Amino acid sequence: MNKYFLKIFLTSFLSLFFIEILFKIISFGSFFDFELLRILLFTVVLSLITSFIYTFFKPLIAKIFTCITVFFFGFYALLQLSFKNFMGNFMSLSMLGGGGDADRISNEVATFIGSIRIEYYLCFLPLIILIVLFIWKKKWFTYEKPTWLNSLIIIGIIIVLHIVSLLTLNITPENQLKNNNDLYKAPTLIDISLKEFGTSRFIIRDLVYFIKGDDTHSIIDIDPPTVEEEEPTDYTRYFDDTAWQELIDNEDDEVIKNLHQYYMSQSITDKNEYTGIFKDKNLVLIMVEALDLAAIDPELTPTLYRLTKEGWYFDNYYAPKFSCTTGESEFIALTSIIPSNSVCTPFTYVDNNYSSSIFNLFNNSGYTSTSYHGWDDNYYPRTKLHKNMGSTFYNSDKLGFSTSGGWTSDLSLMEKIYPMFTQNDKFFSFVITVSMHFSYEFDDATTRKNWDKVKDLDTGITMKRYLAKAIEFDLSLEYLIDSLENDGKLDDTVIVIFGDHHPYNLDFDYLAERSPVDRYEDLNEDLMPFIIYNSTVEPQVISKTASTFDILPTIANLFDLNYDPRYYIGKDLFSDEETIALFPTGSWVTDKAIYNASKNDYKLKDDSVTEDYIKEINKILSNKFTASDNTLKKDYFKYSILNSSTQ
Repeated sequence: MNKYFLKIFLTSFLSLFFIEILFKIISFGSFFDFELLRILLFTVVLSLITSFIYTFFKPLIAKIFTCITVFFFGFYALLQLSFKNFMGNFMSLSMLGGGGDADRISNEVATFIGSIRIEYYLCFLPLIILIVLFIWKKKWFTYEKPTWLNSLIIIGIIIVLHIVSLLTLNITPENQLKNNNDLYKAPTLIDISLKEFGTSRFIIRDLVYFIKGDDTHSIIDIDPPTVEEEEPTDYTRYFDDTAWQELIDNEDDEVIKNLHQYYMSQSITDKNEYTGIFKDKNLVLIMVEALDLAAIDPELTPTLYRLTKEGWYFDNYYAPKFSCTTGESEFIALTSIIPSNSVCTPFTYVDNNYSSSIFNLFNNSGYTSTSYHGWDDNYYPRTKLHKNMGSTFYNSDKLGFSTSGGWTSDLSLMEKIYPMFTQNDKFFSFVITVSMHFSYEFDDATTRKNWDKVKDLDTGITMKRYLAKAIEFDLSLEYLIDSLENDGKLDDTVIVIFGDHHPYNLDFDYLAERSPVDRYEDLNEDLMPFIIYNSTVEPQVISKTASTFDILPTIANLFDLNYDPRYYIGKDLFSDEETIALFPTGSWVTDKAIYNASKNDYKLKDDSVTEDYIKEINKILSNKFTASDNTLKKDYFKYSILNSSTQ
């Protein structure tokens, strides 16, 4: 065998495999498992290919190319680790190309670089060692012209090992949401794909997927609905599916037909004692930027604290982080559809039909729907998206706010928009706040305004800045409630509050020490506040598992809107149906168990359930992911029949 080739291969393989092991340990806390063997094979194949190409060049060029290769994959691993640390999720090329959080990072380059943890720079250790080796051992590479025989042997080895590496895809960890063959073709569950394939093979598959485009549509394996002979009650929700069945019978597109069949097969959530409790009342739905459990404080945020005690407080509510965190938390709340993991959904599917959105449900019940944000459309195309969802959207341009001086004050936003939405007889207003947005590394107008209230707290300076920002939101909430009360509208208005995600780029230890639960246990990182408040109802704490997906169906039931529960991923939280807090990684939480997809392990909370329950929920979620993906790609709601049945 050509010694020149062997030395290039050895340096490449050891360098790339070190990067893979480092990434695996930092990201997933695992080392000795079957995935390591697959990643080793993938790394060997990649190193064989690059080394074979480099043997056709003289030593200096081969050294440069080897260093460039090691630098590229080391930099990519560091970038993935840093993106996860900064934004809470790994990245894909399709997602980066779609704006959203990618644009956000481009506007916060200094903050992003400052957030890179020192251990991530170990990704460059192999490159440093190579450079030292090449300088110290100048004749480490001694050129030897490759022969045809050697070349054929190497090509043969590459082909055989590549086939063997692909055969390992047939082995999928038990309980994993998607099998590895499907993930290899479409690596949309990014965490699992990185864990199973490693960084070097993931970026190759991600690039192929990005260039080829995703025009694939999996067909959902639909279980026939269970028919239970039960006596109808006053709570039974009725639908006439005759027109829907006609659509199925006349549909030639197999994917659309499959979606019809899937949605039609879903359970119809019964009405309950909470159905219509807020019928004909007004609604102010507030998505609070970076609202965390740690922001609830009786002294610093007294109005927010008061609402957790006087309203309905959900203490087991999760805000899953998808690829475009804020935009997709908003998308989930407004549609109860799972965003695509491979793109930034609000951008890619901005032109879709959203006849099932919460705006349209309220519009159909005689409400005026409006939405507001104190920033421009730089990050997400809300003006167009909200219009397609049934709302008139007011951004900073329409509201007359300047964005040159930093994030808009939530108090100023509320003062501006309150007279606008309350002039309507029946209003549904969606408010997106921004004051609590990162960065927490420097002072802005909001932190300076409220600094005296936080400066003496026993916590880090970044946490003090975050809490100063939280005070500004609390002031906006106080203004809203006081104004409603003064105008005699408080009893007839419901206020619903949820957060999009926990504060990024803030030392999580600070959040953990101010939280009432262990934030490092299970999936508690994404535990967030969720509050429903109306001055006429009795306060209560609700511990049923909940997530952003459940907001729409819960509100629709409380206001007794004309909606079909089968169209939504989430469930009415006051129903008897099981709710599942699902995450883009494939992880999930129910009242009975917690499943961590990145580690492929689970924790049972109910002694009566077995591992079969884990498999059952994973199958349900696999179908939900496929249904949502096909719904978005096919713009399904152009073809659906909504509100044609009587409840």
